[in-house]
Amino acid sequence: MTTQRLTGEERKAQIVEVTLQMISAHGVQGTSTKRIAAAAGVSEATLYRHFASRNDIFLAALDDVYERVYDLIDSSEGQDAVARLGAIGRGHLELHSSQHADFVFPLFEFIAAPPELGLRGTLGRKQAKAVAAIAAIVAGGIADGSVRGDVDPERAAWELISVFWLRDVAYLMDLGRSVYEGSSVLMDTILHSIST
Repeated sequence: MTTQRLTGEERKAQIVEVTLQMISAHGVQGTSTKRIAAAAGVSEATLYRHFASRNDIFLAALDDVYERVYDLIDSSEGQDAVARLGAIGRGHLELHSSQHADFVFPLFEFIAAPPELGLRGTLGRKQAKAVAAIAAIVAGGIADGSVRGDVDPERAAWELISVFWLRDVAYLMDLGRSVYEGSSVLMDTILHSIST
């Protein structure tokens, strides 16, 4: 029986996926290249053919987490601003109830990673980009009249992001449905407060 070899890009994607799984299970500190290689079914030398260092693997994994965030924001295009923001909120909640919630544990591991790894700063820049994208939606709503003119787009974006972080923390602590329902009420309250 022959098995199909993965292309370079497919192998990199597999390594990133496995890395996220290992970080979820063992944390950043417990995720060694040896552990990643074993879980991916490759040698450590193979890892280094695709990535310069363990930290580069982590940075690629962080990129993958934020690509999901950016995809969620971008998938709401074509609606008025308030509807787009509501769709982003519902999409985030749906991620938590699907098999795609595997991003939450690594995200918080990246936050808690030792400063010398440089993951926090990178994560901060990626989070700022997500906030800017949501603020741009709010600003677009001011321009099209669906959002009140006195709303500060960046502040509104951070208020909405705080709901997402609340859900993520609740997910990590297995707090259950009541927190999700409460966060949806909070999200609706924020959207109502900014809409015309």
